[in-house]
Amino acid sequence: MTGSGTVQVPSFSGYGGATLHLAIDPAEHQRRQAAGIGPVTGHGFGGLDHLMALPAGMPVPVDSLTREQQKYVRRAPAAICTIEDGQVTRHAIRPCRVALATVHSPSACKTALESASRFAPFCARRVVIRRRTHWPESLTEFDFYGIGVSFENGDGTLETLVEPEPWIPKRHTPVAWWFAERAYAAYLEHAATNPAGAAA
Repeated sequence: MTGSGTVQVPSFSGYGGATLHLAIDPAEHQRRQAAGIGPVTGHGFGGLDHLMALPAGMPVPVDSLTREQQKYVRRAPAAICTIEDGQVTRHAIRPCRVALATVHSPSACKTALESASRFAPFCARRVVIRRRTHWPESLTEFDFYGIGVSFENGDGTLETLVEPEPWIPKRHTPVAWWFAERAYAAYLEHAATNPAGAAA
């Protein structure tokens, strides 16, 4: 489900209590590392909303932007966007894709369901339980909401009880981009303390 190209990091404040499985964009990661910038979250949703008005890598006349958009691009670091000859070019793109959020819980309880449901707008979801349920109907609600359930055996292997529903993005939004940037920040923190487990 997560694939060999993903890295696991703890989820961040506000969406805590889960492990995020990320597919890092290697080209964008290397570009940001070379430019000395990390996550693009300095102006919250608003800044990403302004950036989304610009196509990636294609110059756009600065005069065609709103006043607020012009204000943002004029003060943004060059690694995010640049202005030349009256044209602004966006360089920043999403640095990663969140493939899956895994919530660990003693059992398939309502609290686990609610914790996993918070990630519905962003990625596929799974709950890993340590106590096997003997009532299949208790998993019906997880299946209804597309949340996978796996049982963790004593040796750490996982047995799938309910398959997680694949996550299909309906549209690219500033909130979804913000979530990816926050996940990328968690990845950078994880990589700083666990360099051997970081993606290249």
